[in-house]
Formats: sequence, structure tokens, C-alpha cells
Amino acid sequence: MKRVCLALMLSFLQALVLMLCSAHMPMPLLAADVGQERIIWEAVDPEGDDHGPGTYIYPTNPAFAPFSGIFDLTGFKVSCDDENVYFDTELANISNIWNAPEGFSHQLINVFIDTTPGAGRTDTLKEGALVSFMPQYAWDVKIKIMGWGGSRVYFASDGDVSGGRSEGLSVEALPNGKTIRAAVSQTVIGEPLDSWKYYVLVGSQDGYGLDNFRPVMGEAGQWVFGGGSDLNINPNVIDILAPENGPYSQESQLGSWNASERRYAMLVPANAELHRDRFSVSIMIVVVAALGIVAAMAYVWLKGRRTTGKG
Repeated sequence: MKRVCLALMLSFLQALVLMLCSAHMPMPLLAADVGQERIIWEAVDPEGDDHGPGTYIYPTNPAFAPFSGIFDLTGFKVSCDDENVYFDTELANISNIWNAPEGFSHQLINVFIDTTPGAGRTDTLKEGALVSFMPQYAWDVKIKIMGWGGSRVYFASDGDVSGGRSEGLSVEALPNGKTIRAAVSQTVIGEPLDSWKYYVLVGSQDGYGLDNFRPVMGEAGQWVFGGGSDLNINPNVIDILAPENGPYSQESQLGSWNASERRYAMLVPANAELHRDRFSVSIMIVVVAALGIVAAMAYVWLKGRRTTGKG
């Protein structure tokens, strides 16, 4: 009986820990060497959340069929070799309906990186995404990933009219049909550090949109998303790398805009210490609760043994 109780308790504790991992932060995967590429950091993102703050719907034009999955971020990985840093963005479905040479037509990915504590900026440099960033994690490097030769690297020191840098940057859809890779020379952004923090934004590429973001309006149309507003204040971002639940979930972050105050939604890096702190507190609560249950079960078991012995 004792072994059965302990086995059940351990299974219960393991299930709770796994549940908390998936609920409060993007699931980090262990760093490792893959061939000559060294993984710096990677995480998975909840599937089926390509709806911005929870209300966004796809444009109605058949080019966006099946009207789901095209902008659904499912994973992100940063790796490097001796020459380049690789940023791999995995999506549920990559479409190249207009035959862009990079192998994808719809997706617009922005990766903002906080490389230097105490430096950087909290706006997007160019208006388009309609979001801001937590001052504690101001970004220093922006990698804009899109088709048709539009990919660029920007720095926080650039002006809002900067054309960005294309030298040392290459972008392509990988053969697995789900991953878009941006390779950036280390001569451009330096050697990646474990301390770097990442914002990953997925939108829809629009050749006529601000900073190439397709707008999200109050109602969906042929070439615009619906479920937002017509006030040019809600995010034009369809998915971000974020926890599934909690105060820093995608819905919470992208829904934090305020029309009356003309305040953009503020985002938090996917690997910020804020997530880990919340996760650690949750684990402590689970451990204390589990120990209490173990103690109660042990008490019941010992009491039963004493009762049996007296009989």
C-alpha cells in the first residue's frame, strides 16, 4: 500500500509540474549541439492562437485559405556556427501562393532582440506593428523577415527613415515546409549570448502597409484582418511567442492597448526573467501542496497499520 501511495503521489506531482510549464511560459528546450550549429535558445508556442488578442479573424480573400495556420507561430529557435546566427521561426503552415523567391509569401516576422541591458528603444522604430516594448527589456537589434527581398537588419540607433541593412542577411523557407530561417552574419550582430532576450512577432506581409504590416480593422475584408478597431491603435500582430496563460499570455499582451489614452500594447520578451519568476513561485506552491498531501497520506497509512496491529 505504501509503494502504491508514493507512486501515485509522484505521478501527481509530475503532472502538475508539466501542466504549470505549459501554462505559464513558452516551453524552453535544452541547449545542444546539432552538427556544427550550437543551439542558444529555443521554445515552443501554443498552436491555434493566430488570433492576436483573441478576437482577430483572417481576411476574406481566397488567397488566405484555409483561413488559419498561416500566421500561427508554433516554435522559435536561435542557433549559431562560427560565422552566422540563425533565427528559425516555425509556423503551422507556410504558404507561397505568390511564388516569392524566399519560399514564402504571406508571413512577416519581426524579431526584436535586447542584447545590451540599459540600452535600446521601446518603440518599433517604424510604425506598423503598433506595439511597444517593456522598458526593462528595450531592444537593440531588429530583424525584419519577409519575402520579395524586403528582409533587413535594423539597430536601435537607426533613424525612422533608415533603410536597414541587407548585407550579411539571408532568408529562406526550409525544406520541412514549416520553418522560415533568417541567417545573420556575426559581423553584423555579434556572437549571441545566453543573456539575449527575444520578442517574436508574426504579421501578414502587405506591400502597401505601414512597415509592410497588413492592418487589423474592426471588420475583416478582402485584404484586411478583422476583430480589431478602426482607430489605428490596436496591434497589427497576429501571433507572438508567449505563454499560453497568465498575465503575460499572448492575449494579455496584445490586448493591453488603450484607445482613449492612445497607448499601444506593451510586449514582454519570451524568455524574460518575469516568466521564470512566476514559474518558480508556482512550482514552490505545487511542491508545498504535494508535500502536504504526502504527509496526510503517510499519516493515514501509519494510522491504519497501528489499527491493524492492535487488532
